[in-house]
Amino acid sequence: MVKPLDVCIVGLGRVAKSHLSGMREVPDWVRIAGVVSSDPAKREAAGSELSVPKTYATLAEALRDPEIEAMDLCIPNHLHPEAVLQCVRAGKHVLVEKPMANTTRECHEMIRAAEKAGVTLMVGQSRRFYDAVFKSRELLDQGKIGTLISMTALLFAYLEHPPTAWWTSRQKTGGLMIPLWGNHIIDYVLWMFSEEPTHVFCEAYRNNRNWEGEDEVTIVLGFSGARCATIKMSWNTKLREAGEWDGKGKMLSSADIVYERYVQGTTGTLHLKDETELSLNGTVVLGGPQAPSNFALEFREFAQAIRDHREPLTSGRRVAGIIRVQEAALQSAARRRLVRL
Repeated sequence: MVKPLDVCIVGLGRVAKSHLSGMREVPDWVRIAGVVSSDPAKREAAGSELSVPKTYATLAEALRDPEIEAMDLCIPNHLHPEAVLQCVRAGKHVLVEKPMANTTRECHEMIRAAEKAGVTLMVGQSRRFYDAVFKSRELLDQGKIGTLISMTALLFAYLEHPPTAWWTSRQKTGGLMIPLWGNHIIDYVLWMFSEEPTHVFCEAYRNNRNWEGEDEVTIVLGFSGARCATIKMSWNTKLREAGEWDGKGKMLSSADIVYERYVQGTTGTLHLKDETELSLNGTVVLGGPQAPSNFALEFREFAQAIRDHREPLTSGRRVAGIIRVQEAALQSAARRRLVRL
Protein backbone atom coordinates (compact mmCIF):
# COMPACT_ATOMS: atom_id res chain seq x y z
CA MET A 1 0.00 0.00 0.00
CA VAL A 2 1.23 3.49 -0.90
CA LYS A 3 2.20 5.73 2.02
CA PRO A 4 0.01 8.86 2.19
CA LEU A 5 1.81 12.08 1.29
CA ASP A 6 2.50 14.26 4.36
CA VAL A 7 1.35 17.75 3.35
CA CYS A 8 1.60 21.04 5.20
CA ILE A 9 -0.92 23.77 4.34
CA VAL A 10 0.51 27.28 4.20
CA GLY A 11 -2.12 29.95 4.86
CA LEU A 12 -5.55 29.43 6.43
CA GLY A 13 -7.63 31.85 4.39
CA ARG A 14 -10.68 31.28 2.18
CA VAL A 15 -9.36 28.68 -0.25
CA ALA A 16 -7.64 26.64 2.48
CA LYS A 17 -11.04 25.45 3.68
CA SER A 18 -11.67 23.75 0.32
CA HIS A 19 -8.17 22.27 0.38
CA LEU A 20 -8.65 20.85 3.86
CA SER A 21 -11.96 19.31 2.89
CA GLY A 22 -10.55 17.87 -0.33
CA MET A 23 -7.56 16.27 1.39
CA ARG A 24 -9.81 14.61 3.94
CA GLU A 25 -11.69 12.87 1.11
CA VAL A 26 -8.56 11.00 -0.01
CA PRO A 27 -6.86 9.83 3.24
CA ASP A 28 -5.22 6.92 1.44
CA TRP A 29 -3.26 9.43 -0.61
CA VAL A 30 -2.83 12.55 1.54
CA ARG A 31 -2.31 13.26 5.22
CA ILE A 32 -2.66 16.77 6.65
CA ALA A 33 0.61 16.85 8.57
CA GLY A 34 0.66 20.51 9.56
CA VAL A 35 -0.43 24.09 8.91
CA VAL A 36 1.39 27.41 8.73
CA SER A 37 -0.31 30.62 9.83
CA SER A 38 0.94 33.86 11.30
CA ASP A 39 -2.40 34.14 13.17
CA PRO A 40 -2.15 32.46 16.61
CA ALA A 41 -5.93 32.01 16.80
CA LYS A 42 -6.02 30.18 13.47
CA ARG A 43 -3.13 27.96 14.50
CA GLU A 44 -4.89 27.06 17.73
CA ALA A 45 -8.13 26.29 15.90
CA ALA A 46 -6.28 24.11 13.39
CA GLY A 47 -4.80 22.08 16.20
CA SER A 48 -7.88 21.74 18.40
CA GLU A 49 -10.85 21.87 16.03
CA LEU A 50 -9.29 20.39 12.89
CA SER A 51 -6.99 17.91 14.69
CA VAL A 52 -3.95 18.97 12.68
CA PRO A 53 -0.91 17.43 14.42
CA LYS A 54 1.56 20.28 13.92
CA THR A 55 1.25 24.05 13.58
CA TYR A 56 3.92 26.54 12.57
CA ALA A 57 4.09 30.33 12.79
CA THR A 58 6.31 30.70 9.71
CA LEU A 59 7.03 28.93 6.46
CA ALA A 60 10.72 28.68 7.36
CA GLU A 61 9.83 26.78 10.54
CA ALA A 62 7.76 24.22 8.60
CA LEU A 63 10.45 23.77 5.97
CA ARG A 64 12.90 22.67 8.66
CA ASP A 65 10.64 19.74 9.61
CA PRO A 66 11.98 16.58 7.90
CA GLU A 67 8.62 14.80 8.28
CA ILE A 68 6.88 17.27 5.95
CA GLU A 69 7.11 16.02 2.36
CA ALA A 70 5.06 18.60 0.50
CA MET A 71 3.74 22.13 0.88
CA ASP A 72 0.28 23.35 -0.15
CA LEU A 73 0.50 27.12 -0.71
CA CYS A 74 -2.82 28.89 -0.06
CA ILE A 75 -1.48 32.43 -0.01
CA PRO A 76 -2.10 35.64 -2.04
CA ASN A 77 -0.97 35.62 -5.69
CA HIS A 78 1.99 37.98 -5.34
CA LEU A 79 3.55 35.77 -2.64
CA HIS A 80 3.59 32.60 -4.76
CA PRO A 81 7.01 32.95 -6.46
CA GLU A 82 9.15 33.54 -3.38
CA ALA A 83 7.29 30.91 -1.33
CA VAL A 84 7.67 28.30 -4.07
CA LEU A 85 11.38 29.02 -4.35
CA GLN A 86 11.86 28.61 -0.59
CA CYS A 87 9.96 25.32 -0.61
CA VAL A 88 11.68 23.65 -3.55
CA ARG A 89 15.11 24.75 -2.35
CA ALA A 90 14.28 23.01 0.93
CA GLY A 91 13.54 19.83 -1.03
CA LYS A 92 9.76 19.94 -0.62
CA HIS A 93 7.21 19.13 -3.31
CA VAL A 94 4.77 22.00 -3.93
CA LEU A 95 1.13 22.47 -4.84
CA VAL A 96 0.62 26.21 -5.33
CA GLU A 97 -2.81 27.75 -5.73
CA LYS A 98 -3.64 29.31 -9.06
CA PRO A 99 -2.60 31.58 -10.61
CA MET A 100 0.88 30.12 -10.58
CA ALA A 101 2.34 33.64 -10.51
CA ASN A 102 1.61 37.11 -11.85
CA THR A 103 4.27 37.04 -14.59
CA THR A 104 5.69 34.52 -17.03
CA ARG A 105 9.20 35.37 -15.87
CA GLU A 106 8.29 34.31 -12.33
CA CYS A 107 6.76 31.06 -13.62
CA HIS A 108 9.91 30.11 -15.49
CA GLU A 109 12.06 30.85 -12.43
CA MET A 110 9.83 28.60 -10.30
CA ILE A 111 9.90 25.79 -12.88
CA ARG A 112 13.70 25.91 -13.21
CA ALA A 113 14.15 25.86 -9.43
CA ALA A 114 11.86 22.84 -9.00
CA GLU A 115 13.59 20.94 -11.79
CA LYS A 116 17.01 21.71 -10.30
CA ALA A 117 15.84 20.48 -6.88
CA GLY A 118 14.25 17.36 -8.36
CA VAL A 119 10.85 18.00 -6.78
CA THR A 120 7.30 18.22 -8.14
CA LEU A 121 5.70 21.61 -8.79
CA MET A 122 1.95 21.42 -9.43
CA VAL A 123 -0.51 24.30 -9.81
CA GLY A 124 -3.95 24.15 -8.20
CA GLN A 125 -6.07 24.51 -11.32
CA SER A 126 -8.91 23.04 -9.28
CA ARG A 127 -11.66 23.49 -11.88
CA ARG A 128 -9.83 21.18 -14.28
CA PHE A 129 -10.72 18.32 -11.90
CA TYR A 130 -14.50 18.34 -12.26
CA ASP A 131 -15.95 15.14 -13.75
CA ALA A 132 -17.91 17.12 -16.36
CA VAL A 133 -14.73 18.93 -17.43
CA PHE A 134 -12.86 15.64 -17.89
CA LYS A 135 -15.84 14.23 -19.79
CA SER A 136 -15.92 17.20 -22.17
CA ARG A 137 -12.30 16.59 -23.12
CA GLU A 138 -13.01 12.86 -23.51
CA LEU A 139 -15.91 13.55 -25.89
CA LEU A 140 -13.77 16.00 -27.88
CA ASP A 141 -10.97 13.41 -28.19
CA GLN A 142 -13.52 10.82 -29.30
CA GLY A 143 -14.60 13.08 -32.16
CA LYS A 144 -18.17 13.48 -30.85
CA ILE A 145 -18.29 17.10 -32.08
CA GLY A 146 -15.92 16.70 -35.01
CA THR A 147 -13.04 19.14 -35.20
CA LEU A 148 -12.93 21.97 -32.66
CA ILE A 149 -13.80 25.30 -34.29
CA SER A 150 -14.40 27.77 -31.48
CA MET A 151 -15.23 28.22 -27.80
CA THR A 152 -17.32 30.78 -25.94
CA ALA A 153 -17.11 31.26 -22.17
CA LEU A 154 -19.43 33.38 -20.02
CA LEU A 155 -19.11 34.45 -16.39
CA PHE A 156 -21.77 36.86 -15.09
CA ALA A 157 -22.20 37.69 -11.40
CA TYR A 158 -22.69 40.66 -9.11
CA LEU A 159 -19.86 41.31 -6.69
CA GLU A 160 -19.73 44.67 -4.96
CA HIS A 161 -17.38 43.97 -2.05
CA PRO A 162 -14.12 41.97 -2.22
CA PRO A 163 -14.36 38.86 0.00
CA THR A 164 -10.80 39.39 1.22
CA ALA A 165 -8.71 42.55 1.63
CA TRP A 166 -5.87 41.67 -0.76
CA TRP A 167 -8.31 41.49 -3.70
CA THR A 168 -8.44 45.29 -3.59
CA SER A 169 -4.81 45.54 -4.73
CA ARG A 170 -3.99 45.24 -8.42
CA GLN A 171 -0.36 44.58 -7.54
CA LYS A 172 -1.22 41.66 -5.26
CA THR A 173 -3.83 40.02 -7.49
CA GLY A 174 -2.03 40.74 -10.75
CA GLY A 175 -5.18 42.44 -12.06
CA LEU A 176 -8.49 41.16 -10.71
CA MET A 177 -10.98 39.20 -12.83
CA ILE A 178 -8.41 37.96 -15.32
CA PRO A 179 -6.08 36.22 -12.82
CA LEU A 180 -8.73 35.36 -10.23
CA TRP A 181 -11.32 33.76 -12.51
CA GLY A 182 -10.21 34.25 -16.09
CA ASN A 183 -7.30 32.01 -15.17
CA HIS A 184 -9.68 29.04 -14.79
CA ILE A 185 -11.35 29.75 -18.13
CA ILE A 186 -8.07 30.30 -19.99
CA ASP A 187 -6.82 27.01 -18.56
CA TYR A 188 -9.85 25.18 -19.93
CA VAL A 189 -9.59 26.85 -23.34
CA LEU A 190 -5.89 26.06 -23.76
CA TRP A 191 -6.44 22.47 -22.59
CA MET A 192 -9.24 21.90 -25.07
CA PHE A 193 -7.34 23.49 -27.99
CA SER A 194 -4.13 21.69 -26.95
CA GLU A 195 -2.12 24.76 -27.89
CA GLU A 196 -1.53 28.38 -26.99
CA PRO A 197 -3.16 31.14 -29.05
CA THR A 198 -1.32 33.01 -31.77
CA HIS A 199 -2.77 36.38 -30.74
CA VAL A 200 -4.82 37.99 -27.96
CA PHE A 201 -7.12 41.01 -27.88
CA CYS A 202 -8.71 42.25 -24.66
CA GLU A 203 -10.96 45.02 -23.39
CA ALA A 204 -10.87 45.31 -19.60
CA TYR A 205 -12.33 48.02 -17.36
CA ARG A 206 -12.89 48.87 -13.71
CA ASN A 207 -16.36 50.06 -12.73
CA ASN A 208 -16.23 49.46 -8.97
CA ARG A 209 -14.09 51.73 -6.76
CA ASN A 210 -13.84 49.02 -4.09
CA TRP A 211 -10.83 47.57 -5.93
CA GLU A 212 -8.09 48.62 -8.33
CA GLY A 213 -8.36 45.88 -10.95
CA GLU A 214 -10.72 45.01 -13.80
CA ASP A 215 -14.31 43.86 -13.22
CA GLU A 216 -15.59 43.92 -16.83
CA VAL A 217 -13.63 41.88 -19.37
CA THR A 218 -13.82 40.61 -22.94
CA ILE A 219 -10.96 38.50 -24.30
CA VAL A 220 -10.63 37.14 -27.84
CA LEU A 221 -8.02 34.43 -28.46
CA GLY A 222 -6.97 33.50 -31.98
CA PHE A 223 -5.66 29.99 -32.65
CA SER A 224 -4.13 28.20 -35.62
CA GLY A 225 -6.43 27.01 -38.38
CA ALA A 226 -8.73 30.07 -38.26
CA ARG A 227 -10.12 29.05 -34.85
CA CYS A 228 -10.95 31.29 -31.91
CA ALA A 229 -12.24 31.55 -28.34
CA THR A 230 -14.16 34.40 -26.71
CA ILE A 231 -14.29 35.00 -22.95
CA LYS A 232 -16.82 37.46 -21.51
CA MET A 233 -16.73 38.16 -17.76
CA SER A 234 -18.60 40.67 -15.60
CA TRP A 235 -18.96 41.30 -11.90
CA ASN A 236 -21.57 43.96 -12.64
CA THR A 237 -24.45 41.66 -13.61
CA LYS A 238 -27.37 41.69 -11.18
CA LEU A 239 -29.23 38.41 -11.63
CA ARG A 240 -31.69 39.05 -8.82
CA GLU A 241 -33.19 42.07 -7.10
CA ALA A 242 -31.09 42.06 -3.93
CA GLY A 243 -27.89 40.53 -2.61
CA GLU A 244 -24.55 39.71 -4.15
CA TRP A 245 -22.56 36.60 -4.93
CA ASP A 246 -20.27 35.68 -2.03
CA GLY A 247 -17.18 35.61 -4.24
CA LYS A 248 -15.95 32.32 -2.80
CA GLY A 249 -15.97 30.39 -6.03
CA LYS A 250 -18.94 28.22 -5.17
CA MET A 251 -21.70 27.64 -7.66
CA LEU A 252 -24.54 28.91 -5.48
CA SER A 253 -27.43 28.91 -7.96
CA SER A 254 -28.38 30.31 -11.34
CA ALA A 255 -29.82 33.28 -9.44
CA ASP A 256 -26.34 34.19 -8.21
CA ILE A 257 -24.05 33.40 -11.12
CA VAL A 258 -23.96 32.42 -14.79
CA TYR A 259 -20.92 30.32 -15.63
CA GLU A 260 -21.06 28.52 -18.96
CA ARG A 261 -18.85 27.34 -21.79
CA TYR A 262 -19.88 26.39 -25.31
CA VAL A 263 -17.50 24.23 -27.34
CA GLN A 264 -18.34 24.35 -31.05
CA GLY A 265 -17.15 21.64 -33.43
CA THR A 266 -17.71 20.84 -37.08
CA THR A 267 -20.43 18.28 -36.26
CA GLY A 268 -21.65 19.10 -32.76
CA THR A 269 -21.61 21.30 -29.66
CA LEU A 270 -20.69 20.73 -26.04
CA HIS A 271 -22.26 22.91 -23.34
CA LEU A 272 -20.60 23.00 -19.92
CA LYS A 273 -22.67 24.63 -17.17
CA ASP A 274 -21.13 25.48 -13.80
CA GLU A 275 -18.60 22.68 -14.42
CA THR A 276 -21.15 20.25 -13.01
CA GLU A 277 -23.43 19.67 -16.00
CA LEU A 278 -22.34 18.71 -19.50
CA SER A 279 -24.59 18.52 -22.56
CA LEU A 280 -23.87 17.17 -26.04
CA ASN A 281 -26.06 18.70 -28.74
CA GLY A 282 -28.61 19.72 -26.11
CA THR A 283 -28.75 16.37 -24.30
CA VAL A 284 -27.35 16.19 -20.77
CA VAL A 285 -24.69 13.47 -20.59
CA LEU A 286 -23.37 14.17 -17.09
CA GLY A 287 -24.72 16.21 -14.21
CA GLY A 288 -25.33 16.47 -10.48
CA PRO A 289 -23.03 16.40 -7.45
CA GLN A 290 -19.71 14.62 -7.77
CA ALA A 291 -17.77 12.52 -5.31
CA PRO A 292 -14.88 12.66 -4.74
CA SER A 293 -14.90 16.45 -5.14
CA ASN A 294 -12.71 18.32 -7.61
CA PHE A 295 -10.34 19.33 -4.80
CA ALA A 296 -10.04 15.72 -3.68
CA LEU A 297 -9.17 14.64 -7.22
CA GLU A 298 -6.63 17.46 -7.44
CA PHE A 299 -4.83 16.29 -4.31
CA ARG A 300 -5.00 12.65 -5.39
CA GLU A 301 -3.32 13.62 -8.66
CA PHE A 302 -0.64 15.54 -6.73
CA ALA A 303 0.13 12.60 -4.47
CA GLN A 304 -0.07 9.97 -7.22
CA ALA A 305 2.28 11.92 -9.49
CA ILE A 306 4.85 12.19 -6.70
CA ARG A 307 4.62 8.52 -5.73
CA ASP A 308 4.69 7.42 -9.40
CA HIS A 309 7.59 9.78 -10.24
CA ARG A 310 5.67 11.34 -13.12
CA GLU A 311 4.63 14.83 -14.17
CA PRO A 312 1.18 15.85 -12.83
CA LEU A 313 -1.64 16.91 -15.14
CA THR A 314 -1.33 20.56 -14.09
CA SER A 315 2.40 20.78 -13.52
CA GLY A 316 4.03 24.18 -13.53
CA ARG A 317 5.53 23.47 -16.94
CA ARG A 318 2.19 22.45 -18.43
CA VAL A 319 0.18 25.44 -17.20
CA ALA A 320 2.69 28.30 -17.44
CA GLY A 321 1.08 29.21 -20.78
CA ILE A 322 -2.00 30.40 -18.88
CA ILE A 323 0.07 33.18 -17.32
CA ARG A 324 1.52 34.10 -20.70
CA VAL A 325 -2.02 34.56 -22.04
CA GLN A 326 -3.07 36.50 -18.91
CA GLU A 327 -0.12 38.85 -19.37
CA ALA A 328 -0.96 39.33 -23.05
CA ALA A 329 -4.61 40.08 -22.21
CA LEU A 330 -3.64 42.71 -19.64
CA GLN A 331 -1.12 44.24 -22.05
CA SER A 332 -3.72 44.32 -24.82
CA ALA A 333 -6.23 46.07 -22.56
CA ALA A 334 -3.66 48.63 -21.43
CA ARG A 335 -2.38 49.37 -24.95
CA ARG A 336 -5.77 49.05 -26.70
CA ARG A 337 -4.30 46.79 -29.37
CA LEU A 338 -3.86 43.16 -30.36
CA VAL A 339 -0.90 41.29 -28.87
CA ARG A 340 0.82 38.54 -30.87
CA LEU A 341 2.38 35.63 -29.02
